[in-house]
Amino acid sequence: METKKPTIKGMFVNSHLKTLVKAKGKWALLALQKAYGKPLKFSNLQDVPVREEIKIIEHCLDLTAKKPVPPEARSYEAGRLHFTNFVTTPFANILFSQFKKQFKMLMMLSGKIAGHVFNGVEFESQDTGSTSVKVTMKNNDYPIDHFRGFFQEWMNYSGLVGEVKAKEAAPNIFEYEIAWKK
Repeated sequence: METKKPTIKGMFVNSHLKTLVKAKGKWALLALQKAYGKPLKFSNLQDVPVREEIKIIEHCLDLTAKKPVPPEARSYEAGRLHFTNFVTTPFANILFSQFKKQFKMLMMLSGKIAGHVFNGVEFESQDTGSTSVKVTMKNNDYPIDHFRGFFQEWMNYSGLVGEVKAKEAAPNIFEYEIAWKK
């Protein structure tokens, strides 16, 4: 059976562009377009290949980082930036205005949340304790450390102290063990 090519809605890709302009000005958008090499016009409901979004996020990271990000930290830091940009979207504003302090509940609902963001990416959550969750991602195209950074930044945003561990359970199946202190 052929797996569906993972995509993300254009509104979430646009959040990277808007955040970049807000942080660095319109010149940064021109620099991003030059580095990316393609037009940066995405309709909100357009299905954008995740691989393209990764390129855009990593170029945004280059343009916003105070100093160059070492190659071994690049995916993790891009994931952190991804979450920081995600919270600027209308979808995240609705979600976090109601549930910001309910981190575990949101982690347990990650599949439903992801269903509004992605197409072809599967999220599955498992309750592993009072302050821990395991999230399994399938068919996502992101490097494994990308969502380790994304989930870590989400935990930080929620005011929690903890750690995200990542492992590849099988080809293109990543498991994230997310644990925090009470």
